[in-house]
Amino acid sequence: MDGRDLAPGDRPAQSGPGQWREGDADTWNPDNLPAHRPGGELRTNSDPGHRAAGPPGPAALAARAGSARWRRIELLHPIPSILTTLAAIGFALVFGLQIDDWRIWWIAAIMLLVQFSISALNEWADQDLDGRSGRPRPIPLGLLSSRAAAVVAVLEAAAAVALSLLSGFGPLAFLLVLLGLACGWAYDLKLKRTPLSFLPFAVAFPLVPIWAAMIAGRPFEALGPVLLGGIPLAVSIHLADAIPDRAPDRAAGVNTLAVTLGRPGAEIAAVGLLLGGTLASLVVLTRQATRLSFGLSIVALAGGYLLLTVGSRTAPPHFARWILIGTALLAALPLVVSIRAG
Repeated sequence: MDGRDLAPGDRPAQSGPGQWREGDADTWNPDNLPAHRPGGELRTNSDPGHRAAGPPGPAALAARAGSARWRRIELLHPIPSILTTLAAIGFALVFGLQIDDWRIWWIAAIMLLVQFSISALNEWADQDLDGRSGRPRPIPLGLLSSRAAAVVAVLEAAAAVALSLLSGFGPLAFLLVLLGLACGWAYDLKLKRTPLSFLPFAVAFPLVPIWAAMIAGRPFEALGPVLLGGIPLAVSIHLADAIPDRAPDRAAGVNTLAVTLGRPGAEIAAVGLLLGGTLASLVVLTRQATRLSFGLSIVALAGGYLLLTVGSRTAPPHFARWILIGTALLAALPLVVSIRAG
């Protein structure tokens, strides 16, 4: 069969009573199978072997309720939001703050609110695309209204700004919070669907350690290398995250940088940016030849990724994504060390 649906009047006559065609019964209802189908008999509701579908039991209802609650929580992208917050806390600890320092709690609260606001706005902006693609997101599923998502995004942003003002971290730290929010909102509302999709990542990614370092009292002149090495690493991470979704994005008209560059252009750009960020990070860490092995190990990992994604067309894209992201995060470690030493 060619897969096309035939109207009842268009179906060809059976060649014999011993043959069964797929069109003779609804494919989704096994009770409609014809009696003469090989290997089975027609069962009716009165047949002893027939089990009628009853109402869902308590366990099924509880599972559905739990799934619905989780789908609502997904409006806030809880896992990446919490991970980003933990990263900010980790930076602050590396830069000299103690876990019981009051500033740690302000950092956590502000960062979590910023991430929640960006996540909720992302769901609001993508609701039509999610609905067309059939993704089980909270707004297309009817678990939350579009208005509710927008209100959550605005309230979370307002709360983050208010806490930044009340924290006493200073005007520059406050401006960095505003810049981070602006990057996230710009990505959600416009840049995500354009070749400039990398821009918010290039700006916001280095801001997290810089913001934490400023709060910890690190000298401002020590923060420059983070931008030098962090920007190419951030764009590399963005490409690694977008490459596996390139085909569905192209079909939906979402022209991200990965879609624009195509294959293997996006893979080559991701690895090239990773190498550039790695070299910058290595120079920041030390100029001693004895430490060159650290940089060479990262370059070897990047070369392996290049062979995996460009040289092999059968490489699992999501596996390759995490190889590159993990390598980029490893390459960023010397940048953090340089700030602490400063």
